[in-house]
Amino acid sequence: MYLREFDPWKSELCTCPSKYSLNPYTGCSHGCVYCYASSYIKNFFKCRTKPGLIEKLKREIKRIHQDSLISLSNTSDPYPPMEANLGITRQCLEIFGKHYMRVLIITKSSLVCRDRDILKNIKSAVTITVTTLKFADKLEPFAPPPLERFKSLEELSKAGIPTGLRLDPIIPLLNEEEIESILKMAKDCGIGHVTFSSFKPRLDSWQRLKRVFPDLSRKIEPMYFKEGTKKSNAWYLKDEVRKSIILSARQICDSLSLTFSSCREGFYELNSASSCDGSHLI
Repeated sequence: MYLREFDPWKSELCTCPSKYSLNPYTGCSHGCVYCYASSYIKNFFKCRTKPGLIEKLKREIKRIHQDSLISLSNTSDPYPPMEANLGITRQCLEIFGKHYMRVLIITKSSLVCRDRDILKNIKSAVTITVTTLKFADKLEPFAPPPLERFKSLEELSKAGIPTGLRLDPIIPLLNEEEIESILKMAKDCGIGHVTFSSFKPRLDSWQRLKRVFPDLSRKIEPMYFKEGTKKSNAWYLKDEVRKSIILSARQICDSLSLTFSSCREGFYELNSASSCDGSHLI
């Protein structure tokens, strides 16, 4: 099955609405230092196609109810560079439109703007991830530049497509000070919602962070591995530290009239939106 129920294990930290997940590609070419998916997908940073995806999707989609929510995607960016020539994600959107599905896109790529002709005519929303303005070349070495992503948000918003920002992840002592400037820039681009998440390292992402930011990693290592806690396969900052960062972001969003939610943090009382993933925008 390529079209799967999202979070079938029903994690107590997940507050997403009931939805299906589709990753049109396996792996991702962005090379993000903080990526969690590389911990469970082999050769994750080598993006590749899925055998027979379109024909299988045409069969699988008949098994679910019309108006179901499809999240595209939660592991691999649906708009890798090869999508410009292959158009696999675009074909998926066309199939969703024919079956009256609601579609939530999560991406870092400006290529999503190519498909605004489809997105305007189906029930959809686009959320674009911006993590940093200062350290993108090191944190996300092969992803499109942040300013390009902001331009995409603006273009989509002007086309009447609901948009949101994923401010994800915030790494202590690195990009915390950028939160307000990123949120203000996103607001100016016409977004309506912010999904926020703190850095939750796994073994492989922590090793990458140590290589790229050796001084920083030495400073924050005790914050995670001595003072923090392990949940599933990830390490969390202690609750009071995370809550303070999240509350600060929430207050800025309130001042900007943006709905706010946090992802897998456990502080449900700080959410102001009816969905954590931005699907309420649809």
